[in-house]
Amino acid sequence: MVGGSRSPGVVGRRPGRLRTIGLTVCRTLLACVLIISPSVGAPNAAAAADLPPVIGPDPSADVAAFYYPWYGDTTHWADAAGTSLAADDIASDYYPLLGPYDSLEPAIVARHMAWLRAAGIGMIVSSWWGQGSREDGAVPVLLQMAERYGLKVAFHLEDYGERTATRLAEDVAYLNQRYGSSPAFFRMTAWTPFDRRTDAQGLFFLWAPEVASHGGEPVAATYWREGIDAIHASRDGGLVVASTTDATWIEGAHLDGLYDYVAADGRFAWARTLPPGALYVPSVAPGFSARRIGYPLSTDFPRDAGATYDAQWKAALGTGVEPALVTVTSFNEWHEGTQIEPAAPGHVAATGRRYLDYAPLEPDGYLQRTRTWVTRLAATRWPVPVPARITIRTTSDWTTVRVTGPIVARPRRVALSGSGADASLDGALFTLLQPLPAATIGKAVTTTWDVDLIGVTRTSRITVRIERGSLGSTTVKLANRLGPRPVVVAAVTWSGSPGGRNPRTVVWPGRLLVEPPPTP
Repeated sequence: MVGGSRSPGVVGRRPGRLRTIGLTVCRTLLACVLIISPSVGAPNAAAAADLPPVIGPDPSADVAAFYYPWYGDTTHWADAAGTSLAADDIASDYYPLLGPYDSLEPAIVARHMAWLRAAGIGMIVSSWWGQGSREDGAVPVLLQMAERYGLKVAFHLEDYGERTATRLAEDVAYLNQRYGSSPAFFRMTAWTPFDRRTDAQGLFFLWAPEVASHGGEPVAATYWREGIDAIHASRDGGLVVASTTDATWIEGAHLDGLYDYVAADGRFAWARTLPPGALYVPSVAPGFSARRIGYPLSTDFPRDAGATYDAQWKAALGTGVEPALVTVTSFNEWHEGTQIEPAAPGHVAATGRRYLDYAPLEPDGYLQRTRTWVTRLAATRWPVPVPARITIRTTSDWTTVRVTGPIVARPRRVALSGSGADASLDGALFTLLQPLPAATIGKAVTTTWDVDLIGVTRTSRITVRIERGSLGSTTVKLANRLGPRPVVVAAVTWSGSPGGRNPRTVVWPGRLLVEPPPTP
């Protein structure tokens, strides 16, 4: 979904016959065997006895996969110039093990759900293109098969043409009312910055919030606020996360959290910038390859025999911030080559075109890797964040304060005072500015931030490095927030001017923050 290039209505042809594949699922995915049966016509309906068995441990409620139900007889497989389904020539750099299937066929959906369950994935986030779309029509069979295999279904609200802030609220109400009675409809309880409900609500993913609809003019975060406020206030409610890593969108749009869909650089430090309570939903991808649909080579990043996928999981879980949910991009976005669905090895089209595959991994290699990471996620013990308050006061025109040792996360600016003052936080670097004329006559500006410090122990060290202009002085205070009110436990004032950026470094012991503060 990079670039917001989704197009749900491309016409093409597909072969009249599909290979059908059964999945023998064992207690562990490593013992699973893919059984390829002779080519037969794919059924339009499937008796329970003909579907893959429901066995193995329950999948994880903490892991989801983006899912695309848009494939069919006349849609999507032939989504690029020169493709010919009759010649097994499809709009993908990879070829699915199931062949170019129909997403509305219950037997196909059942096999997908069995694979997802075997991989430990407990939810799909299904691409949705508005009321009455093909993707909307796929929801009943998705819910039916998800319920059978113990999975849940959430919705990826795409940038369909009629999408507006008002329509967003109407569509969430529609999804709640039409499908909310299904046991497979995903709900979660979360206390977010702009939603204080204690009941479980649906989770909705807002794709490409920077535009109202595909190809439209850019919109600001505040464009969505009225619609998201309406969702929060509605009878059924709903939690909304959007595909941006800009934490200012939480306040601007009244979002409940953020997800990133594809992080080609494998960086997830944006998790630390989220305000308190906002949902961190990282997206991990095995790679990206969309040349067949016209994306430039510069958008590719290779799978590297599974190493890319492993690195993305490791980075997403290594921020120090506990995810509300981990999403996999994707189960079956074949156009962009992000899928973990099994791919056919060494497939060659009648045109002579050879497809990429997962070698040296097996066709189900990414399902196996996912199961491994789901197990690691379940075993992860997250560090307990230590709440602290940092106050910076300066009479200089500029000052910066860098905190190292612990991870600085979940910032909230509590106060900013002083004429012309400007304060910001970039990672662990606090900046406080005021106009030079004000500093020249000794004016003071002050900023106060509440943060979580991750990785602080009684024996750890908190290093504070102050830099400032040549005028005035800077004072930094550290407060313990474990009690009913913040208590200052350390402070330093620096007015020296040794030259350059006038640096001064102090070190404070971690015990000041992990032990209850002294009684004022």
